[in-house]
Amino acid sequence: MEGNKFEKTTLNTVRRRPDRGIYDKETIASIIQEAKVMHVAFIGYPTARIMNNLSDPGTPIVATATLVDGLVLALSAFSHSMNYRSYALCLVLPSAVVHGVVLPITSEEEKNDAFQKVVEGIAPGRWENSRQPNEEERQGTGILRIKVETASAKVRTGPAKDSEKASTPIRYLKVCLNRNFLQDVADKELISNTWTGVIPLRTIPGVPEPSSYCTIPAPPHVSALAATRHGA
Repeated sequence: MEGNKFEKTTLNTVRRRPDRGIYDKETIASIIQEAKVMHVAFIGYPTARIMNNLSDPGTPIVATATLVDGLVLALSAFSHSMNYRSYALCLVLPSAVVHGVVLPITSEEEKNDAFQKVVEGIAPGRWENSRQPNEEERQGTGILRIKVETASAKVRTGPAKDSEKASTPIRYLKVCLNRNFLQDVADKELISNTWTGVIPLRTIPGVPEPSSYCTIPAPPHVSALAATRHGA
């Protein structure tokens, strides 16, 4: 993981639309920080319980997440798409996408630090403004640290690609598809009657809604979320 980029390997190389593949660590980290939900696939012994597998240091896992940034509307239904940012982390060598290895957390100090990072990742300032986990909650929660071995991101940006596809070789059904794209972008009637472009999508925090038993106004760390998250 030295340097600013992950080395391309058989595990993390983007094969479908490789032109959208990104291996820059800063870009991947920014997607991880913005995505609040990750999907984790476990790779372990098929006869053992999953958490027992994950308790073994070095267990390979894969983590992925996707952010949808916009709906892309093109001239043809076939060319419709989405602007997105996704990543895959590979943890431990025999894995894929975000690849890495599992490192169990056992000390109370490390566990407390992990609890705090999870809570602060959801709502900055919340850790100091809520009850800390008690012993029962600590004992009932398992936490695993992941050492990332390699990763990659896949990003699509920009407008509809009708004109781009018209001049770009396409391996599957190349002749037919290129002809259709060329006809579409040259069809003045189609262009004059078909809106094309991007509908941006954003996740924006709304007005805080207090619980039925809440008796105090929203504190600064709550009211500040709408002004600080996701560029709102």
